[in-house]
Amino acid sequence: MNFATEKQYRTHLHSFGYAPGTVHSRVKDMQRLERHLGDTLDTGEAQLIEYLSSKIGVWAPEYRKRVAASVRVFYRWAHDNALINSNPAARLPPVRVPRAIPHPTPEKVVLAAFERGTLPERAMIALGATLGMRREEIASCHPRDRLGVRLRVVGKNSDERVLPLDDLTGSLLSQIEVEQGSDQYYFPGRFGGHLHPATVGKFIREQLGGGWSAHSLRHRAATIGLESTGDLRAVQDFLGHRSLTSTQIYTYVSTKRTERVVQAAALPMTTSSRRIGGSTMPSYVASSDSDQEKLELAMRLLAELRTVRSIN
Repeated sequence: MNFATEKQYRTHLHSFGYAPGTVHSRVKDMQRLERHLGDTLDTGEAQLIEYLSSKIGVWAPEYRKRVAASVRVFYRWAHDNALINSNPAARLPPVRVPRAIPHPTPEKVVLAAFERGTLPERAMIALGATLGMRREEIASCHPRDRLGVRLRVVGKNSDERVLPLDDLTGSLLSQIEVEQGSDQYYFPGRFGGHLHPATVGKFIREQLGGGWSAHSLRHRAATIGLESTGDLRAVQDFLGHRSLTSTQIYTYVSTKRTERVVQAAALPMTTSSRRIGGSTMPSYVASSDSDQEKLELAMRLLAELRTVRSIN
């Protein structure tokens, strides 16, 4: 991909409303592909499949899926603009991403990092842990986006959302404005503009320690939001997701909520006894007419089960 082609491609991506970070990632993905395979405009389907397959176990499934999307977008554009005769990415197999368990940053880790952080670091942590903002969104946050007690956030695909500011996060942003004015980004870069998202991620990661990151702060915000409200649709809007499926990946359902589901769905106990762990365990006839009776029944059963386990 020569300079002229790259420039045309960048212009195309910008014209379709891709966010600057997305444009950068799309181009970088193709530059890497070219280093591996040679001229991108002279690459066949088999080579693309081999390239993506070689990254299984090397790249995370989510990252391979993103790169595959970059490949499809580029070759569709190249074919539409008659730069190639056929689209070698048209029939690329989809990249399956297994559903993973979310990993929200533990509260004690968040609070400890917040306590020892500088003012900018505290603001970054608050924006991630409370408002669930991506590192790209944190990096590009500007005082002009602050609308009183609300904050305008420009996310992926230039999608906008407006989030209410809690007192602590609002106070941190106000302190930064007092110190550096309101004409530059909250987290300015060394040579103008704002910090690179990777730099924001590095600051947060180093402050949290233990492998926790801006992404796990986002998981933390989503999980607490769902746990407190039970409103998955509201959490979707909060995170700036277009799909509920994406939101579900970010939300960890606590074992307490799972236990409540199991108890609600449990069949009534009607037999005279059950054999559990080799011991006879009395059964309580579940003709319970109220939630309180069901709860008492469940507690009694759990107590007996613990007794049996301790004996065994």
